[in-house]
Amino acid sequence: MADIKESIIKETTKLIEEKNGDLKSVTARAIAKRCGIALGLINYHFKSKDRLIELCVQRIVNRILFCFCSQDDDLGAENDCERLINQARQIFDFFYENKTMAKIFILSDFKDYTPKSNTTAARNGLALAIKDNPDKRKKRIISFILTSALQTAFLTGSHSKDIVGYDLDDKLQRDMFVTEAVNMMFYGM
Repeated sequence: MADIKESIIKETTKLIEEKNGDLKSVTARAIAKRCGIALGLINYHFKSKDRLIELCVQRIVNRILFCFCSQDDDLGAENDCERLINQARQIFDFFYENKTMAKIFILSDFKDYTPKSNTTAARNGLALAIKDNPDKRKKRIISFILTSALQTAFLTGSHSKDIVGYDLDDKLQRDMFVTEAVNMMFYGM
């Protein structure tokens, strides 16, 4: 039973990746056909196609975030602030390059925020960029604030210019937003 469930998750994840995150083209019928199962097994194991998609997106995004946040080359950063800016920019760019998956990633946490949630994984990844300060509590707070700010700013969508003062669809302005946010956390206003 667990093998069938895991097989469905793996095949659905592959399908999402093949469709470049276009979740509208990932139908329950396509999933069932690809897995060689009856359509009803999706609902039986996951309650809905949407819940299955959430699980798959969580795995995809966590894998990608882990790659960003576990890089040994800190992109030429000389200190915690620069490392955190680099990591946050990569994550934020990923959100904007994969808007549908990012929205699912963020909003699914708001339904059930736990220590194993997507947001916690992102926060823990960002905390890895803070290497100079050994205070774990401060790392957690800084990475929590930054993760929350990135997620909330992303969810402002086309209203970002009015809400945060930056057009976050524009890469340059997105980078400026991240830089300003991180600098405020490290150096104040």
